[in-house]
Amino acid sequence: MVTHFVLAFFATTGFCLVFNVPRREFAFCGMVGALGWIVYQLALLATGGGIVSVFFAAMAIAYLSRVLSFWRKMPINLFMIPGVIPLVPGVGIYYTMLYTISGENAAALMRGIETLMVAGVISIGLLIVLSLPRGLFGGRRK
Repeated sequence: MVTHFVLAFFATTGFCLVFNVPRREFAFCGMVGALGWIVYQLALLATGGGIVSVFFAAMAIAYLSRVLSFWRKMPINLFMIPGVIPLVPGVGIYYTMLYTISGENAAALMRGIETLMVAGVISIGLLIVLSLPRGLFGGRRK
């Protein structure tokens, strides 16, 4: 678990360079991605299913991003977009294209549907937390 945490932290921090995140926020973005990945791993152990685990991890990432955006007075996207990178089904997209190019249409369709489901669950998990009122995360209206 420690290895997963460290690798997810550095993967997320690496994408902070791509997304032009201010350097002082790298550690916070890395923590969001790493904690989201740990939630994914723990949910994977508890439920045994990938889709449910991705859903809980996406919700955790959105929650942490909202809390940090209030606390650090930065936009939520600054934490959420790099934080969700470890969950993105990149290998699913790769295999979908590989099976499509090699003419294995049934395998490509199966892998493509699975990839779209994971991407949809990520967006639903983020959307649920982002639709909650601001007051739950520390923000107050003046």
